[in-house]
Amino acid sequence: MSHDKKHNDPVKPLKSELKLYRRQGVELYLDGSPSKPKTIARACMIAEDGGYMRDYTADEEGRIAKVNFEHIRELPKNRR
Repeated sequence: MSHDKKHNDPVKPLKSELKLYRRQGVELYLDGSPSKPKTIARACMIAEDGGYMRDYTADEEGRIAKVNFEHIRELPKNRR
């Protein structure tokens, strides 16, 4: 049963992408604080009142140096 759970894990693709970034030396942040791929992926999956937007920061040579996941809240329907 645990085998099936791993194949249906919606967190896995994002977590794998973020692990690759870390191996390449890219710093990862969640709402401005240093964070780990697993923590960021889970936060993105359980965000209830909005979602997360990626904010990329490049180094002097134009390569991605930092990715910050900022929580973005949805506006209430009466304020749209």
